[in-house]
Amino acid sequence: MWYLQSIMIDYHLHGNFSGHGSGELFEYVEAALAKGFVEIGFSDHLPKVVDPDPYHAMLEDALPRYVETVLSLRERYRGRVAIKLGIEADYFAGHEDATRALLAKYPFDYVLGALHYLGDWHFTSKQGLARYADEDPAAAFPLYFEQLVRMIDSGLFDVLAHPDALRRGAFRPVASLEAEYRSVARLLAGRGMAIEVNTGGVRRGCGGPYPDREFLAACVAEGVPVTLGSDAHSPRDVGRDYDAAYRLLGDLGVAEVAVYERRGRSTRPLALRLDKA
Repeated sequence: MWYLQSIMIDYHLHGNFSGHGSGELFEYVEAALAKGFVEIGFSDHLPKVVDPDPYHAMLEDALPRYVETVLSLRERYRGRVAIKLGIEADYFAGHEDATRALLAKYPFDYVLGALHYLGDWHFTSKQGLARYADEDPAAAFPLYFEQLVRMIDSGLFDVLAHPDALRRGAFRPVASLEAEYRSVARLLAGRGMAIEVNTGGVRRGCGGPYPDREFLAACVAEGVPVTLGSDAHSPRDVGRDYDAAYRLLGDLGVAEVAVYERRGRSTRPLALRLDKA
């Protein structure tokens, strides 16, 4: 059957610098090597610029150690796998300057921009799961996309991470979001940002990776570059469910993947091959 053979990158790896991740960073590197990856990027959670929370994001005094650890691993594994220094940063409206100042302190290769909150609802947290039963998707999804537009327009980020992470199980849009998808796609293209295909959606009951196929198709149509990430919070999840990502990218005719160095983007080819297994 046809399948997609990528250059094997995983740009969304966490670790034990925040309380909800596990495993030493070197264990993620070893897992990536065992699975044939040629380039990986760590992207643990930037300290929150509001309400510090050591379970969901590292505290600010841990950030220098995180950076030092990733850069040390880069040297240790040089020639075996390329290791990029990334970070996943929450967007908090009204706190853009504080986020920008914190990001400017370190030589990040890329910054993933993420939404995890709608108002006081931390919808990606364990505590936030119960609220899915009470929230109205007809109201929540338009609000989510309004926040997404503000986040992209801030200019703080290089990659839009898990682009529709509000989608979970049966909690899905009840009306077409075609207009929202097109609007976000054009804004991403105008800002020079990439969109992430994040296989964490498979593990979270979404029936496939983030984003929704229609959303990704709108981005591809606008020429938005694509990155790949497993959203691994333990070493065993490095590259997990990539077969689903490859099928999606192949179906949409995506031929390149975006890679980063010191916040500069380039692309590497994807290639189709025939497997007769």
